[in-house]
Amino acid sequence: MKNIADKQSNYANLERFLIRKREINNELWKQILSRSKGKPSDKILACKLIFQNYSFVPPEADEILKEFAASTQPKDVRKAIAHELSKEKVEIPAGLYFDLLNILANDPSDEVRRIVEPKFKLIMEPFMQIAQLLREYQTNLMINIIKNSLIWFQKVDTIFSHLIEFSKFLREPEFKDFEYNWLIFLPIDKMRKLYEAHKEGRDDEIKKLLIKISRHPKFVNQLIKKMEGSDTFKPRVTIIREAIEAHIEGKYSLSIPVFLAQIEGILWDYAERMGLVNEAKTIRSNKKIKIVSIKPLIRDTSLRDKVSELITDYFLKEIYTENFRHGILHGRITDYNKEENSMKLLLFIRALLEACD
Repeated sequence: MKNIADKQSNYANLERFLIRKREINNELWKQILSRSKGKPSDKILACKLIFQNYSFVPPEADEILKEFAASTQPKDVRKAIAHELSKEKVEIPAGLYFDLLNILANDPSDEVRRIVEPKFKLIMEPFMQIAQLLREYQTNLMINIIKNSLIWFQKVDTIFSHLIEFSKFLREPEFKDFEYNWLIFLPIDKMRKLYEAHKEGRDDEIKKLLIKISRHPKFVNQLIKKMEGSDTFKPRVTIIREAIEAHIEGKYSLSIPVFLAQIEGILWDYAERMGLVNEAKTIRSNKKIKIVSIKPLIRDTSLRDKVSELITDYFLKEIYTENFRHGILHGRITDYNKEENSMKLLLFIRALLEACD
């Protein structure tokens, strides 16, 4: 159980970005520190003060809560933590919530365990199943799903209803064949709507919607802003911006080759940052080989998992092919200038940004 919980805690380590930290209330913090060293009733009050004022206390408050949840503490203190965790609205970071919940779910006291059991069954058990499933794709994928679906960690069951829903997609054979399953930057509810439309045979509607998204000023501005904050993408912002302008103006014969070239450059840059280019080990043979082209880099090294299997599969099957990439960049075909092709490549760049950032 402990090994599973340790792995789960790593997946759930969302750091502190889900809670907006404000200026520390020093007087409050002094009071919390003083009471945390007192008798059980003082510790219980310190616990409540941290939960009620989490945005105004320093990161050291996390360790106090974990200390209070330990089996060496008086049972009433552990019960106080358990009661706080069982509330519908809990304004502490997800990673800390998971850690505390897991500690108390293994508490030596039946009374303490019973308090957290409903939340544990609702949240932790399905989470472990989901984490196991998503490990086949990419750890960061799960984190991004949470970030894109719910910014504030207020209703933990809301987060997991989204995760459980996404896990159902991944289990369906048809989802693996869904052309746009790599759009990992979309919130789950939007992905669900696209997938349902696909299952109903409304693929033309999906294409029209995604074309509209690719041209929307909000999408473009957010993409450029996010690229400017990425070490991998920042050197390419000007090039990609000009290609986007060509896309919006309907000059697909210009946008498509640029998007193709930049996608490969992004993958190479990211692989170099991960140390996977020179004498990389292949997945199958575990032997070191010198990588000289993008195809074995994606297909045969651990970059496949680091980027996300959904993305790399689409790249190998639809983008890096004789009839598409090779024909366009080698000048062998001239009828590639289609809006749909340009849209897909632009959205693929956005997906790469999510996976490689």
